[in-house]
Amino acid sequence: MAFKRLVIEIGQGVDMHGGDQNNAIRKATQDAIHHCCMAAVSEIFDIQDRKKEAKIRADIYVPHPEEADPQVVIDELPWWVVDAHMHQGGGNPEGIALNGAEKTEITIALVVLTVYVDVAE
Repeated sequence: MAFKRLVIEIGQGVDMHGGDQNNAIRKATQDAIHHCCMAAVSEIFDIQDRKKEAKIRADIYVPHPEEADPQVVIDELPWWVVDAHMHQGGGNPEGIALNGAEKTEITIALVVLTVYVDVAE
């Protein structure tokens, strides 16, 4: 098998209240996958079984990777084989105080999805 990159897509997700790394990752994954139409996977490369003939590398960037679970990305993309890699990154600006509560932490996650397809050489 010879896997080659076909698509690279970047998504951003934000958890506005509470600093939930995984919620931001889930939103970023959905943002990335919904920005691209991978017609070439089936129409050009004639891929019938994505789990055997294609795969996705997910690079996940969050402010607190130790609090994050890469399984979130894998669960959002059940029809693919996903190799998830966690990195320090994203953003953590100060949130606002609502109704007298303490200020919350805004969490910004970035997910880079790279789709590889098996091209016979």
